[in-house]
Amino acid sequence: VLAQGWHRLHARVASPNLPGGASTLVLGQLPRPQRLRIQVEMLGTLLLWVIRLALCYLAGLWAYSIRLYAVINYGKVIHEFDPWFNYRAAEYLAANGAEKFFKWFDHTAWYPLGRPVGTTIYPGMQFASVWIWQALQHFGIDMSLNDVCVFTPAWFGVVATFFLGLLTYETSRSVDAAVVSALIMSIIPAHIMRSVAGGYDNECVAISCLCATFYFWCRSLRSSWSWPWGVVTGLSYFCMVAAWGGDIYVL
Repeated sequence: VLAQGWHRLHARVASPNLPGGASTLVLGQLPRPQRLRIQVEMLGTLLLWVIRLALCYLAGLWAYSIRLYAVINYGKVIHEFDPWFNYRAAEYLAANGAEKFFKWFDHTAWYPLGRPVGTTIYPGMQFASVWIWQALQHFGIDMSLNDVCVFTPAWFGVVATFFLGLLTYETSRSVDAAVVSALIMSIIPAHIMRSVAGGYDNECVAISCLCATFYFWCRSLRSSWSWPWGVVTGLSYFCMVAAWGGDIYVL
């Protein structure tokens, strides 16, 4: 978008009839009023993009900082019932690997019957958290699995915020609408309540995958050459299916 705006502005100072066959008119050779008008227009365009980028940064900051309220006030703890079970499943996956995880029969759950955990949950969130934890360990960042699971909802809340902004731009072709939608997504209570730090539940990852699926699908429809984005759409939808039973909403 920046490049297109620059080329349009550059075309306004192009002249095919200059001496020596030159095709571009130097800005300093223009009459002073026209030169000032173009300079003001360029400055206004630059200022507009600075404001847009600042608002995008603000959307990301709000999306992250608001979701850290529980961590700031109560520490890095998992809260609610389902998040504790999800964290226990993530611990088992990290300690025993994927093969044993899918064969895991937990005798302490659904007592006295027990539960085949690996085949009765949506494990996408656990795999995402364990992979993030392993990546941090690989790069020498000392962070416990508990802390990764605590922050996972807030991290993916930021991801969902920016994917909704991309989706808005793809469907409206309006940068300003995209920025506003990202700002709204960063503070909307309906999303915050399912992605607050410590609320380690399936929706925190799945909503990000849902927004990504919608964006990649719309992106794949832009032109006949956009079909590779359809492959990314399928991968994103697979991630959502793996993380949450609400994947039917996409269909």
